[in-house]
Amino acid sequence: MARDPSDLAKRNVPVLAGQSILSQVAWTLGSPSVVLPFLAVSFELPMFIAGALVSVRMVGSMIADFFLARSIAARPEKKRGIAMTEIAIGTCLLVAMGVAATGIVPLIAIVFIAVFFLIGLIDEVQNLMLTDLLGDHVHSKSRMMMQYLQLGAGGLGAIGLALLLHELTKDNPPFSRHSVVIAVSATFFLLSALSILAMFEIRKANSSEANKTKHLGLSLKANIKSIFSMFEHAWFRRYLVMRMPLVVVSLSVPFFALIAAEAHHSSAKGLTAMIVSSASGYLVSAPLWQLLNMKSHRTVMVAGTLMVAITGIVLLAFHYLGIDHEVHLHAIALFIATVAVTGISSARKLYFLDVAPKEQRIQASAAIKSIARLTAVAMSAALAAVAHMHEVSLAVAFIVLCSLVAAAACYLVVLPKPATPDLQGG
Repeated sequence: MARDPSDLAKRNVPVLAGQSILSQVAWTLGSPSVVLPFLAVSFELPMFIAGALVSVRMVGSMIADFFLARSIAARPEKKRGIAMTEIAIGTCLLVAMGVAATGIVPLIAIVFIAVFFLIGLIDEVQNLMLTDLLGDHVHSKSRMMMQYLQLGAGGLGAIGLALLLHELTKDNPPFSRHSVVIAVSATFFLLSALSILAMFEIRKANSSEANKTKHLGLSLKANIKSIFSMFEHAWFRRYLVMRMPLVVVSLSVPFFALIAAEAHHSSAKGLTAMIVSSASGYLVSAPLWQLLNMKSHRTVMVAGTLMVAITGIVLLAFHYLGIDHEVHLHAIALFIATVAVTGISSARKLYFLDVAPKEQRIQASAAIKSIARLTAVAMSAALAAVAHMHEVSLAVAFIVLCSLVAAAACYLVVLPKPATPDLQGG
């Protein structure tokens, strides 16, 4: 007997909302952008490797996009796959900490590189499956509600846990404190995996074997040709003018975390402060940007890029004046960067939906994602090299410069008001 879709939605939405909150807590406590780079510095890995971990993660994500997207789309069921990815990410974190316990720096470096690559790969596989699952089982309004609930409740949960763990472990050695945080993160990944299994998934009808072969057989050459074909459209070129500087702006979070780690990796409250500040950023982002995005995407993007630029300038001033020894300064900087980058990310995605013609939307999205990630890999590797050969502050200075360029590009390129809903304009 077929189930009523409305009954399924009533059951699935609370389950998926709870799962997303558990996953948000796990990701915040074991964040590859904040926590893991901080730990890499505390384990005395070279600054080049600590900075380049961002690039390694993005390479993993690109491989998933290029070679696994169509096979994932062909899977008739997604929830078990998502559960397995949550468990796999938690396992990666535990393996990294287990190897870190050996104290052998070259081995730790190799394992951290492998873990970041796997996290990038697994995370993108999960995103592809989750996007498909939510599109099939959750209405648009419920998806938006879940997104902001995830940021708000997940941020609050991460803040509470981080403060509790700090109180319980503040007298322990640094490695012990860090291990507890990662262990709790892995536990929440496991809880998230178990919770998503409670949803009821409607199995898709299997497509024909010939159709699957046709889709899976698309070559890398065809993907590259598809990307270049998008440059024929004026709207796409204009969007890229705005999008490319934002790639560097998005690197502000990991590099602000690196400059904080450089100053406070031996502090008893350094990691806790970074987790609380980033979680608070997610918490504040939800109501703040939701309100502003309804009025103007350009306002959000210009405000976000200027927030990153001003924060970076203050960080640099304090750094070169030699008064950046207070952990709260870096915590505030990371908080502002997290708020800004979260707002920019949501605004640019919504703006893309406004300006992209419906028939080009999927192809353009894939092209932009590929170009942006390739750029991010190159830029993060270059900034990591600068941080290693000189100091992290020079990488931060470059991010500040790109943020100012991005603010100008967003102001000049982005339409002040959202486009009409029919999306027929370019």
